[in-house]
Amino acid sequence: MKIIRIDPVRINQLLIKKAAAIVKKGGVVIFPTDTVYGIGCQADNLKSIKGIYRIKKRDSRKPLPVLIAAQRQLPDLQVVITREAKKLMAKFWPGPLTLVLPTNHGKTIGVRMPEHKVALELLKKTGPLAVTSVNFSREASARTVAEIPADIINSVDLILDSGNSPLSVESTVVDMTGRRMKILRAGCISRQEIAKAVKDV
Repeated sequence: MKIIRIDPVRINQLLIKKAAAIVKKGGVVIFPTDTVYGIGCQADNLKSIKGIYRIKKRDSRKPLPVLIAAQRQLPDLQVVITREAKKLMAKFWPGPLTLVLPTNHGKTIGVRMPEHKVALELLKKTGPLAVTSVNFSREASARTVAEIPADIINSVDLILDSGNSPLSVESTVVDMTGRRMKILRAGCISRQEIAKAVKDV
């Protein structure tokens, strides 16, 4: 069965292992996060990443953000972490905050640590995943599996269904790559909360 129900509180580790095995073989999976449902694959699998672009009909110039389970996975992404970024991580991770960070390669990458047990358990098994919201580009994100378009469901390898997304609003996105941070998308966390966290000692 492609859609598997998983309890978001009492996590079935066998189901997590099954999803992780599919990902490690190059598969694409859909799973819950604290904000909306995500569609993801191994962060370093270019073929699978291209598959997500195709499934979502997403502009190839828009990079996919990456989800992690813990800050110890950040070195795998070779990101540069500023003092301000560390403050925001300490305040809002895990949670609905995506930080766009510079990398040692001169590129940028959006990174988030979701506050959802199913997502975190999966990420512990797979390592960083390239993940974006489950929807066709420019359409509403899916807060439940029932809201996922049939064409997308038919295009992925597995779906972990844990009911409604707790927040049902996309993450706040903050660009930390310039001299001054910029809020690229207002989401669950307000501009005022971001500003206060950066100013706090």
